Amino acid sequence: MKVTLDRQPFNEFWANCMLNQAYSIAVSAHPSYRYAAYLNIHRYYPWSAATDQQFRYPTIDTLYYLDDWTKFPLTGVIKWIEPGHFRDKEMFIDEIKEVLDGGRNLSVNVDLFYWLPGSMAWKKFHWYHYSLFNGYDNERSSFYVIDDTLAGYNEHEVPEDRLRKAFKNSEYNINKNYNGPAYYIYNLHPTIKPYQLNLSEVVDNAERLTRELDDFSMEGMWQVDSSPDKYSAHITYALIGINIICNRHIANEGLIRTLREQKKINVTLYESLKDQLEMICDGWHAIKQSFVTYKFQRDREIALAEKLFAMEKTFWRTLASGV
Repeated sequence: MKVTLDRQPFNEFWANCMLNQAYSIAVSAHPSYRYAAYLNIHRYYPWSAATDQQFRYPTIDTLYYLDDWTKFPLTGVIKWIEPGHFRDKEMFIDEIKEVLDGGRNLSVNVDLFYWLPGSMAWKKFHWYHYSLFNGYDNERSSFYVIDDTLAGYNEHEVPEDRLRKAFKNSEYNINKNYNGPAYYIYNLHPTIKPYQLNLSEVVDNAERLTRELDDFSMEGMWQVDSSPDKYSAHITYALIGINIICNRHIANEGLIRTLREQKKINVTLYESLKDQLEMICDGWHAIKQSFVTYKFQRDREIALAEKLFAMEKTFWRTLASGV
């Protein structure tokens, strides 16, 4: 027997694992929710590396909505995200199938070291994560998950034995101090309310971003340790942050394009914003390339990043003042 929820991966751009799976569920339920993914509810954040708290890098944070569920733009399709624990850890495979048989959207805690070949962490380092399940096949003794690898965000087949190992070694199972659940269930509304992009909300966020970027500092960022045991890891973490920033600008392009298509902004404002955004994107791709090729120079990249933040302030100010 084969069961599938028919959720399509939201891979237009990468936000983070939890948001991309939420967008995958929402957009599959109603296509209007792709516009919700464009909404500029993000902020810049100085992140600390998971395996080295001393290494800090700039990235995008969009999880602050968890402090206020009403700020989450997917509330018209997702009723609530329900944390849960398996009744019997030894029988968790059967419980996963029960949830999927009921057509419910399930995300399970796993260790990425054992999870998907081709991912950044596969057989390299332990990194804990929630992965979205999309179905299973009893004849193949496998499950289907929507998740990311270096090739992008797509559906993958995971053998049952690999699932057992990845869950057994998850943070939920090995860290006695971990307070998170074994899984999350995304409960949907019985009737889906289509999403509408609200211009006043976009403008409010543009004004907020302008203020926040005034206070954001690159001090202490990208201090890559040249020692062999840290250098590669620091480069990788820096690239994670930069990649999310680059992807957010893909979302920003979708935002202004949608505002124009829906006639919420005029063509003159759109063209101005588009030109500004292209220069910002080019700058971040240049920084990304310097890390990819291991040719980065910290002072140079910091100076360029600060220039790009100033350009982005102008971008959001132009949007807010031009409508």
